[in-house]
Amino acid sequence: MEHNRIAYRDLHEAAHDVKPSWYDRETGQVTQHEADHDQPRYIELPRFDDTAEQQMRVAFTHTLQDRPGLQEKIGKIFAYNRPAEEFEEILKNEELLHEWKNYREMSRQKLLNDWCSRNGIRFDMDGI
Repeated sequence: MEHNRIAYRDLHEAAHDVKPSWYDRETGQVTQHEADHDQPRYIELPRFDDTAEQQMRVAFTHTLQDRPGLQEKIGKIFAYNRPAEEFEEILKNEELLHEWKNYREMSRQKLLNDWCSRNGIRFDMDGI
C-alpha cells in the first residue's frame, strides 16, 4: 500500500535538519538512515539550505522597491557574500526584521506545500 500523507511537523523538522531525510512511500515514515534511497519508494525531503535561504533573502529585498537606498545597502551584503546576520542586522535597524521573519516563514511554507503538490503527498497538521 502506498502512503501519501506526511505529518507537517516531520516535514518541517526535516527541512531544518543538516542531514538529508527521505519519505518512504511504502511505510509513510521519514528516515535518515543509510538505506538504498535510489529506490522509487523514497523521496528526498526538501531542506532549507543556504541556497534556499539566500533566495528568500533576495526575494524579500525585491519587495523593498520603495526603498532603493536600503536595497543598495543590502545588495552590498549579497555582492560580498556577507553573513546572513548582517542582513538581519540591517533589517532590525530599519525596523523590518519582523516583516522579514514573516516573509521567510511564508516562503518556507510555500516551499513545503509546493514539494507536497509535486510529489502527490498531503500533509497532516495533527500533532503540531
